[in-house]
Amino acid sequence: MLNDLLDTLARQDLAVVLSLLLVFLTLDASVGVGLITPGDGLLLVAGATADSLPEALALIGAGVLACFVGASGGHFLGRRYGTRLRHGRLGRRIGESRWVRAERLFERSGWALALVYFLPVLHALTPAVAGTLGMPYRKFMPWAVLGSVAWVSTYVALGAVAGSVARRHAGWLLPVAAAAVIVVLAITAAVRRGLNGGRARRGRSASRPPR
Repeated sequence: MLNDLLDTLARQDLAVVLSLLLVFLTLDASVGVGLITPGDGLLLVAGATADSLPEALALIGAGVLACFVGASGGHFLGRRYGTRLRHGRLGRRIGESRWVRAERLFERSGWALALVYFLPVLHALTPAVAGTLGMPYRKFMPWAVLGSVAWVSTYVALGAVAGSVARRHAGWLLPVAAAAVIVVLAITAAVRRGLNGGRARRGRSASRPPR
């Protein structure tokens, strides 16, 4: 059944897949929609439809463009509506703890704003938080673009490899799909641990008495 689904997706016209990726990934990169639009899974599935390098590159380009548009929109919403967005109905649904975690990213280096793309939901909040905190668009977007390029490229490539293997060896579909999911979970855990570790080290440095 899964192999049939993969074959069906692979037979779709590239323009259709690119259009769907643009729409849904733009929404995923917008405030709160990442709660219901699985960006990581979307990139894996899109990558699995690619049967050539040019198609994979086209998907990566579409994904990065969608992230750019979504992040730009989120930054505008945060700058325009500020805390009203956070304390509105959608903001409350997202949860205060997620907003706080997104805010803490801005206490770190710009690399945190890039790596956050590998953390589901949280990466959708950082553009709005950047706008709310008054972080200039020109300062925020280079990190957002860098993060989106890394995120989209990694998962489209992973999906493309998994799809290629599954099409050649139909019996390997479930193990390949499971392996792809494990890789995604491992990347997410590694990024989260790295960001939390950096915060802990800074906390210890701040609490150390001056000599």
